[in-house]
Amino acid sequence: MALNIARALGNYKRTRRGFVNLYKLDDAIILPLKGHIMNYVTRKDLTYWNYYSVDKILEDPFSIVKVMSAKGYYSTIRNLAESCSEIIIATDPDEEGENIGLEVIEVLKGIERPIKRLWLTTTLPSDIRSAFSNLREFNRNLALSVEARRKIDSITGFAGTRELTLRLRKEKDVISFGRVQTSTLWMIVVREREIKSFVPKTYWEIVADIEGNVFYHASNPFFDQTKAFETFNRVKDEKSFYCSEVNYREETIHPPRPLNTAEMLKAATSLLHISPSRIMSLSEKLYLYGRITYPRVDNQTYSKSFNHKANLERLLKTRLGDYAQTLIHQGLLNPTRGRYSEDHQPITPIAAVSEMNDPAAIKLYELILRHYLSLFGPDAVIGLTDVEGKIGNDIFSAEGREVRERGFYKIFYHQPKENKFTVDFQSGNRYRVNNVSIVEKKTLPPPRYSYQSLLADMEKKGIGTKSTRPQMIDMLKKRKYIDVRQSIIYPTERGMMLIEYIEDKWSDYISPDFTGRLEQRMKKIAEGKEDWLQLVESERRSFSDAMRRMRQNNNQ
Repeated sequence: MALNIARALGNYKRTRRGFVNLYKLDDAIILPLKGHIMNYVTRKDLTYWNYYSVDKILEDPFSIVKVMSAKGYYSTIRNLAESCSEIIIATDPDEEGENIGLEVIEVLKGIERPIKRLWLTTTLPSDIRSAFSNLREFNRNLALSVEARRKIDSITGFAGTRELTLRLRKEKDVISFGRVQTSTLWMIVVREREIKSFVPKTYWEIVADIEGNVFYHASNPFFDQTKAFETFNRVKDEKSFYCSEVNYREETIHPPRPLNTAEMLKAATSLLHISPSRIMSLSEKLYLYGRITYPRVDNQTYSKSFNHKANLERLLKTRLGDYAQTLIHQGLLNPTRGRYSEDHQPITPIAAVSEMNDPAAIKLYELILRHYLSLFGPDAVIGLTDVEGKIGNDIFSAEGREVRERGFYKIFYHQPKENKFTVDFQSGNRYRVNNVSIVEKKTLPPPRYSYQSLLADMEKKGIGTKSTRPQMIDMLKKRKYIDVRQSIIYPTERGMMLIEYIEDKWSDYISPDFTGRLEQRMKKIAEGKEDWLQLVESERRSFSDAMRRMRQNNNQ
């Protein structure tokens, strides 16, 4: 981001002060931040892991402290601030970016300078220059809502991890506990239990081959074996199907919504079969190479100022440039709209891929490119034909699906399923029955989580953020709580054991309900309706009570 700002503002020179890189312009210095520059740690006297330190973390409001975690930033920020007339915070345009800005303000304590906020929703040079003409006030309440979450996560994470490690570890093992990672593990373990406790039921389906088309008995599935075979024996030798009804209808499918982080992760994990954290790494690489816009975004609606015609012209050099040219020629320049968030523009390709030797990055770029181009395409139309009739006196039916107008599917990475009939069924006519069969099947348990389905459930239940969800899945793998095979997620024995140990004792902290409750209170802090320290202290006391209950249960 810092480099993009430097490029947009004119001539700049790279320089360095100590451990910190800088961009120097005629009248400004741009200091790039590496995400958070401050973190919570336990006080020095609580370094040793023992039950006393757990108690102090949960009892003493001053047991954890905030320290600089990025080397060289403290002195560099203060020295630069003392020699400047104004400070502009240009971190990401979301609550996390506002919180990082708060860290800068904390570093500047005692240095009085005007502070403004640059809110960038795109990295295009024209938009960056325009944003400097519309600087905002820093939103302290929004920053403090994230601060509350970070401090609560530190308290519960430090105390929970130490307590569980002291009780359960073998040798030098660490039993990690965290609000987001443990809630995610709980979901995976619950799903595994459902699978293992599932008792399959046998059922039967009667299927007819009518001139090469598959028809199903109207009473499928049969859970009564006697009834199933009575029905089958009644129709198995019939050679004629009387078509009594044919109904045709059309289904319109609209182009997808613009791509945000959550949707990119779900689509890419499904199609590319790589981990969410790897996808985020690849997307950041594409961003740094100037091929796509910022990849950490909730927004699915473009601002009115975004010039799609100019952007499509930049994409004429891609291997899908002919389609981009068609959109321009036909004046198809209005993309679909989705959920709005005052954030970056949706994830967008802004230049052709070249000089990149990473095949996975190129595949991800093409997915993003196809998604973007499909936003402008026409609707697709699917023709659906419902056919019903009788074999003997038993009703059979089938549905035919055929793409009538491909629309945006000409470019999209998914294609609609088709099931074309081999004959043109007409009501009142008879057709040849090639075969009638009965198939024995068993009901199936719910599927194990894939990367895609786990990310979708985490988003639905409000567990984690667009940035932390991939990190949490990676953390579970590193802690050996889960195993991933061909993108399917399995809890390990270690992960099962951890959840079994804590779920009755700390159910409030591993259930998604806790995250939901916390998010609602964070929203009130952002709106200035609740004090962030009161939330921190109430959650500290609540977790302390949960810890006490666990110890009492274990001592009984």
